[in-house]
Amino acid sequence: MRSGESEEERGAGRVESGRVERDEVRVGSGKTLLLEVKDLTKHFPLPGRDRLLRAVNGVSFAVPQGLTFGLVGESGCGKSTLARLIVRLYKETAGSILFGGREITALRRRGLREFRRQAQMVFQDPYASLNPRMTVRATLIDPLRVYRVGTAREQEKRVEELLDLVGLDRRYAPRYPHEFSGGQRQRIGIARALALNPRLIVLDEPVSALDVSVQAQILNLLADLQQKLGLTYLFISHDLSVVEYMCDHVAVMYLGRIAEKGARADIFQQRRHPYTQALLSAVPAPGGAAGRQIILGGDPPSPADPPAGCYFNPRCPQADTVCRWDPPPPLKALSDTHAVACHLV
Repeated sequence: MRSGESEEERGAGRVESGRVERDEVRVGSGKTLLLEVKDLTKHFPLPGRDRLLRAVNGVSFAVPQGLTFGLVGESGCGKSTLARLIVRLYKETAGSILFGGREITALRRRGLREFRRQAQMVFQDPYASLNPRMTVRATLIDPLRVYRVGTAREQEKRVEELLDLVGLDRRYAPRYPHEFSGGQRQRIGIARALALNPRLIVLDEPVSALDVSVQAQILNLLADLQQKLGLTYLFISHDLSVVEYMCDHVAVMYLGRIAEKGARADIFQQRRHPYTQALLSAVPAPGGAAGRQIILGGDPPSPADPPAGCYFNPRCPQADTVCRWDPPPPLKALSDTHAVACHLV
């Protein structure tokens, strides 16, 4: 048993039989937009003449202040690349990113430094995202020192506050990452992301590497922190049940494009894109009731060699001639919150 393992059992929220419960969040009108992504594109060069891996292709969406926007899709659809573009770990090929109404793609040095103070990221693997040679105290103080926040005494006090926020004992500050369980390490990663009081946190598969019961605890913790601190989340996951629990708005990605986006109810109750319908048909129904699962043929195409027409047409059970030869369909608004990119809708 790892040191402090009992702390994991204590958790930080409401957990019963591995299930999480959260009050319904209704998306109000007139919300201030914190993040706006417009026609964002990222292509990576490949060996050979004019060969490109088209990881992200013309993605557009907006994230209201204080809410959670989810990105969901199969592995390789471009979710994580999109996350890294937003926090400026990658340079975009084309497109625009507005943060608080300010264009950030052109930021350099001082402007980029200030933006990164306001937009932090929690990574998927809690084992790889922490420096094994740094104690918890050093990990949490590091961003404060880089940004010259507070005196040494104030920084020590901030470390204690952060450990309290994420449900860890203050006595853990001198310990190293190998002394903690996976869930505890992810709490440390969340505390590090909170150190500079950011406005936006990008969560890239934050619970996929954890056991189910620990996932519930971390999700409850994130929901509590959002309510307490007024945080805005960009939440990336392939787990639809987690996305439904956490997110107010959802975008479904396929091969670097958004196939469908909308409020949570639009996606989970009124989905219109054949790909979204197939994804959600694979989710077990409550109580074990059997539903009609849509089986897609073939494998996802390579982003280095996307098909002609709609990118989904080789696997789409409803595809016809227009899907195979017309340009990829743009997102069409079905309501104020719901949009679908499909020739047949």
